[in-house]
Amino acid sequence: MHEYSVVSSLIEICEENAFKNKAFKIERIVVGIGERSGMDKSLFLSAFETFREESQLCKDAILDIIEEKIELECKECGYKFIPKEIEYGLCKQCGSKNLKITKGREMNLLSLEMIGENQDEG
Repeated sequence: MHEYSVVSSLIEICEENAFKNKAFKIERIVVGIGERSGMDKSLFLSAFETFREESQLCKDAILDIIEEKIELECKECGYKFIPKEIEYGLCKQCGSKNLKITKGREMNLLSLEMIGENQDEG
């Protein structure tokens, strides 16, 4: 259930960005969530619905979630690839099992759509 604390922090970051950019409304929040981030998408959405009601800036915001695939890098040959289930443990280039995850474990704020004092709504 760490989704609730992550979403709480996300809302704070969005509000800080809105303040810095003199925006009075956040219309859309786009986040990337890696498939190995440990985030449950349905819990994340539920937490967002709860927390956005408490935020004057985010109360009408739409949340878009982009699911990001895992990317592996071979420590032996340096080859980077997006694995399929069946080949998850082996490098596609050299067959090594010495792999590290380079993408797909994080959650990132990708973009914000805001309305500022010099913009019209709609």
